Amino acid sequence: MAVKRVLYILLALLPTCLMAQEKQESTTRLFVGGGWANVMDTYLSPYSYKGFRAELLIERQYEHTMHRTTVHASPLENPAGNVNEYDFGVSYGVAHHYQMLKKGPFNLKAGPMGYMYLGCIYNERNGNNPAQAKLSLMLDASVLATYDFRLWRKDFQLEYALDIPCIGLAYSPQFGQSYYEEFVLGNYDHNCVFAHPFNTPSMRQRLVIDFKLKNRKCLYLGYDSELYQTKYNELRHHSYSHSIILGIKL
Repeated sequence: MAVKRVLYILLALLPTCLMAQEKQESTTRLFVGGGWANVMDTYLSPYSYKGFRAELLIERQYEHTMHRTTVHASPLENPAGNVNEYDFGVSYGVAHHYQMLKKGPFNLKAGPMGYMYLGCIYNERNGNNPAQAKLSLMLDASVLATYDFRLWRKDFQLEYALDIPCIGLAYSPQFGQSYYEEFVLGNYDHNCVFAHPFNTPSMRQRLVIDFKLKNRKCLYLGYDSELYQTKYNELRHHSYSHSIILGIKL
């Protein structure tokens, strides 16, 4: 019953994030980034695997609505340095931000965000279960704050974005359950999980400075971070990343 209620809530609130935008002006930004990643998934291994993270982010902003697509890939290795693991993922988020505060150069908006994620973690060592699929549909709380200022006779903007997962649905096998048992034999065992802040304590944040250039062009330099944690079906997972991102206005 809890899963059905969450699905009804998501279906009821997601249209709020998908308001019509045909007559609104928009800004499209493209970011590329790289940094450090720390990933652990106890379905595959009890150890944390660390390595490089590369990411690509495309964002379209309207006055009150934002669409964001992110793709990332991370080649990782275990503490001993003798086993490799690979983390891939793609996410799509759409948020509707309400005006909360506007005072001088400071602007604060907040609202709901529908967030979908599809990914996979592959471990070279595991034979029977070498990979773990990641799938979730969440309703997040999203905050966007900007501050305009002048420096060296030029216009700049500082932007901070914060997203916190609230409720949703996620996929997870049970501890010791193989994909063969689940998908071939059809042994479903609570693999659709109700996600909430107590079993998904996570956050995504980004800090970007906007350098205004000639001809209305912009260059963006910033910091992007993901602190994602879950505990579903007695399985623990975390994905921590810290990246430097560079972007342009398209």
